[in-house]
Amino acid sequence: MSVKNYIKHNILRVQEHKLNSIIHFYNKVCGMVYECKTVSNNDYPYCSDGKLHLFTYKHTDTQTNTHSPTSVCFVVEKTKFSVSYRNQGYWKIGLVLQDVNKAVKYLNKEGVSVGPGSQFVDVGFLTSLCDPQGHCIELLQDTFEGNFKERKEKGGPLDQPYLPTLGQITIRCADAEKTCKFYSEVLGMKLLCTEVPGNRYPFTLYFFAYTQETPPRADDLAAVENREWTYQRPYCQIEIQHRHNTSSDFAYVTGDEQGAGTLGHAGFALHVEKELLQEIAGKCEGAHVLGENLVYLEDPDGYLIQLSSD
Repeated sequence: MSVKNYIKHNILRVQEHKLNSIIHFYNKVCGMVYECKTVSNNDYPYCSDGKLHLFTYKHTDTQTNTHSPTSVCFVVEKTKFSVSYRNQGYWKIGLVLQDVNKAVKYLNKEGVSVGPGSQFVDVGFLTSLCDPQGHCIELLQDTFEGNFKERKEKGGPLDQPYLPTLGQITIRCADAEKTCKFYSEVLGMKLLCTEVPGNRYPFTLYFFAYTQETPPRADDLAAVENREWTYQRPYCQIEIQHRHNTSSDFAYVTGDEQGAGTLGHAGFALHVEKELLQEIAGKCEGAHVLGENLVYLEDPDGYLIQLSSD
């Protein structure tokens, strides 16, 4: 039985002439299952042609993962939009792997430009690349460089010994206290881990998810012991970056009407039980209720969030 509350998908835009390249990249190169789903334009206002292009790492029936996987969801946008812009709020998705450099070698053979992984302080062993539309993807190893143990099995997606996980959707926030309170007290997510890379990198990362699991050092969420554990979870997290050096009146561009035009990131979707959906809708004054099973709202920074209980 799968967990009922989970991050359903991250919603990105793609130009019509790049859709086939996106399908090839995520399906054929990255090994995700592709599905084109027809939806109502009234229920999905960010979807102009009524189609969601979903890419998912799905476990087979012989595997025991009880967590519903998170999809990368693309919607075709016929007008011009921006993937990179000033004061950008949305950052990336994170694919969690057992062996980052094995994936790098595989991607290079497939003609994808990506450099080797490296250990970023005590945050993680990682590298990054862009998909054909320019959206950022981080490849994150589930162990630090010093704890890595090579496995001989191969043949899975990205030449990995086991199925990768869409582990993080990463956004930036202006006010950490307000944003963390929203994700924990309004959306009902659990804070699993916080990461402060040090004075050289003045920012903090917060990892939220729908789970009842407890990290190894629940008494100190900033403890390094929680980091690899968080990356090894079989479910997606909302990763929030807060930069320490921003002014009190600073705001990230997170929505289409904030000066950068239509954005490459449309929002993200959560699946929650009906009781929680109604509770969340009651807490948010600006919530747009489209029925008993579908609600739209914005977080404190203006990111669009779709909640459904179907």
